[in-house]
Amino acid sequence: MKIFVIGDEYTVLGYRLVGIQGTIVHSSQDASEAINKALSDPEIGIILITQRAASGIRSLVDSAKLEMTTPVVLEIPDRLGPMEGRESTMEVVQRLIGIRV
Repeated sequence: MKIFVIGDEYTVLGYRLVGIQGTIVHSSQDASEAINKALSDPEIGIILITQRAASGIRSLVDSAKLEMTTPVVLEIPDRLGPMEGRESTMEVVQRLIGIRV
C-alpha cells in the first residue's frame, strides 16, 4: 500500500524527502486530474491532499471520502497552516482516536 500526496510544491517536496510520491498542482483542474488518477491506482491506499487543493474540488473530495473505503482520502494543512474553519491534522487525530496527543 502506497501513500500519495497532492498539493503545492513545498508540501509535495517535503513528503518526497521522506519517500512519499506526489503530484504538484497549481489549479483546480490539476487537482481534479491528480486525484482521479490516484483514486484509480490500486496500489495507493492513502491519498493526502492539501486543504487548499481540496477546496477547489470540494465535491470530488467529499464524494471520495464518503463513497470509497480505499483509498482513504485525508486533507492536510499546507505550509501556511490550516485554512480558517478547517481542522488541523492534530485535531483530526484527536477526534478520530479520542486521545489528546
